[in-house]
Amino acid sequence: MRILPALLLSLICVTAQVAFAQVSTDTHALDALQPPPPPPPAKKSAARPAAKRPSHAHGHSTATQPLVKAAPTLPPAPPANPVIAPPPLVLPTHAPPPPPPIPVKPDAPGAVISIPGGTRVTFGPGISDLNPATLAAIRLIAAEATANPNLIIGVTAWAPGSPDDPSTPRRLSLDRALAARAVLINAGIVSERIRTVAKGMTDIGTAPANRVDIIKMPPVTAKP
Repeated sequence: MRILPALLLSLICVTAQVAFAQVSTDTHALDALQPPPPPPPAKKSAARPAAKRPSHAHGHSTATQPLVKAAPTLPPAPPANPVIAPPPLVLPTHAPPPPPPIPVKPDAPGAVISIPGGTRVTFGPGISDLNPATLAAIRLIAAEATANPNLIIGVTAWAPGSPDDPSTPRRLSLDRALAARAVLINAGIVSERIRTVAKGMTDIGTAPANRVDIIKMPPVTAKP
């Protein structure tokens, strides 16, 4: 019988402990443990941001600015053509030197032969000397050319030789052509009106090999 009162007493004690074991909480402490709410977003201003001023460092601008090209201006009229003055005329201070005398050998072999359009003079083998007859024939052609300034005089010379040595007849034909040319210049014909050719053995043909043909040629006219 004593056991039952003891059990009741124990039950009463346990119930009392449970009644007094209530936990009390502090809400302010719980709020302190939570993270603070994020701040509200800031309102955007309707005003535009101020333009940045270009900074000038050492005299140079670092800001990139648009280049404004000026519109091209057209001249009211095309430029005038340049006028180039002709060079001054330089007059000779003294008369030209007289032409050298023509060496003539009275006993030099040579003859005068009339050919179409001019005269042929012959020479002795291996020489280029003129005699009085050949000199007079060349001067006669010079007189005709002086009377007609439009005439061109062609002087073509030949000389025979060996095929193994073509330079020797060419030099001899050149000496003969220059001798006839000197007579023409001495008679007053300018060198620009004389066409001189030394052929040597080239195209020597069947005519006398030691010869010079002096031909009166018409002036060369430009083709339209």
